[in-house]
Amino acid sequence: MEAADLYLGHLSATGRSPYTVEAYAHDLRDFFEWTGQRDADFRRLGLEDLTEFFAWLQRSRPARQPGVYQLPGMQPAVGNATLVRKRAALAGLYRFHARRDETVPALLGELTGPRPMGRYVPMLVHTRRQGPGPDAYSPIRIATASKVPATVTAGESRRLVDACVRLRDRFLLVLLSETGLSSCCRSDREG
Repeated sequence: MEAADLYLGHLSATGRSPYTVEAYAHDLRDFFEWTGQRDADFRRLGLEDLTEFFAWLQRSRPARQPGVYQLPGMQPAVGNATLVRKRAALAGLYRFHARRDETVPALLGELTGPRPMGRYVPMLVHTRRQGPGPDAYSPIRIATASKVPATVTAGESRRLVDACVRLRDRFLLVLLSETGLSSCCRSDREG
């Protein structure tokens, strides 16, 4: 677990969100629990091993014990969005240790694709054609579906406008609606 502690300390020192560090700590706890069950060193694992780890994560907690098998077709215990986060935590761990120790394979650090070094991102980087997203470069792919954002109902938007104490706030909500920037107050026109 010292490897995880060093990496999490690095994340904290470089200003990562405490929530990210906490989530990664849980993810790495699962990873080192899995390696402990197999008496394996994380420096010696390959892609096939990590594929087994992600299959193990999808089991329910009681089924994650050695010698226990889960029947095919069972509902996964962990969603794909969580698996993507766990993959990012693992990739960061491997990237961090590959820079510090030559015995850690660099390939495992590239699970989420190439990353720029440092925090600098060019202003118009989003306009470049870079091909498929970073997941396309990952040897372990996890399909995720984007969630449709929840919308405000007509009644909720009406109550929101009616609850405004300041004329300025009411004006801003109606302005957003009338200019098409938000569907927040459409009921104001209709009712």
